[in-house]
Amino acid sequence: LFRSQLTYAELNERANKLARHLRGLGVGPESLVGICIERSNEMLIGLLAILKAGGAYVPLDPAYPPQRLSFMLKDARPSVVLTTQGWLQRLPESEAQIVCVDAVRELLERESAENLHATVTSENVAYVIYTSGSTGIPKGVAVPHRAVIRLVRETDYIRFAADEVFLQLAPVSFDASTLEIWGSLLNGARLVIMPPHTPSLAELGAALRDYDVTTLWLTAGLFHLMVDERLEDLKGVRQLLAGGDVLSAAHVQRYLAATDNGVLINGYGPTENTTFSCTHRMLAGWELRGSSVPIGQPITNTQVYVLDQRLEPVPIGVAGELYLGGVGLARGYLNRPELT
Repeated sequence: LFRSQLTYAELNERANKLARHLRGLGVGPESLVGICIERSNEMLIGLLAILKAGGAYVPLDPAYPPQRLSFMLKDARPSVVLTTQGWLQRLPESEAQIVCVDAVRELLERESAENLHATVTSENVAYVIYTSGSTGIPKGVAVPHRAVIRLVRETDYIRFAADEVFLQLAPVSFDASTLEIWGSLLNGARLVIMPPHTPSLAELGAALRDYDVTTLWLTAGLFHLMVDERLEDLKGVRQLLAGGDVLSAAHVQRYLAATDNGVLINGYGPTENTTFSCTHRMLAGWELRGSSVPIGQPITNTQVYVLDQRLEPVPIGVAGELYLGGVGLARGYLNRPELT
């Protein structure tokens, strides 16, 4: 169904054609467009087309239970949903116009492949990702374009360049995908897209070796497993980011002792501040001090404060709440201004 490889020119042209189709359906700035497509080239084309049309994408993970998909559709009320014929049965009923990208190929071929005139500003929403709902009803976090740019352009926590090879492993409904997808595409790098199923550790290791992946993001749990089971497979990765939970100091030490030229970055940050707020860099051969891994320093254009109940900075060594600010801050929770 999908081509195995896309050049930047092919990706751009196919996204332009789909974007023109979306514009014809009324998609523009502040329009929300659902996307229910598994990890693939088609998903990437869909995301880029939504943004080129001026809209914001709302990931609808095909693996989610029907009740969660139904809630997200009712809450976000997207004007259009992009999907494929294979996932059509999974989508709950909604008022959205459904576009099956594999069913409209002939129609899209007749559209112009030229770039569209941009209609958005840095403050317009780029995507809405829903929180897990572990502390109540899931909330849609509305992230503007400026926040994505702050994460992957002119920043200091990792090297973004055209000779990097990123792995797209995170579900698009999880904001680690923001780093993988836009970190590569907005810097001219190569993006290797893992097949849509959850890979085994052996499959993941094979992909890292076969495609010479240089930049990788792993959840803390997956990082621990790879260190335990497939440490050799991580040796070619120059920049390994891990987070989403507390990193085990013992596993970090094992990785740093085994890698020759890799950098391990502990990344911390909520969805509401666009993937990373703080990072802590650890170089090959370093000895980790203490029994815990720090969350490090704020990344570029980010402010981090530890405050007391009166919102005053606490002295060193005194516990407080972490407050985050800066360009990466989301615009708010969709439909929930009282929580924002």
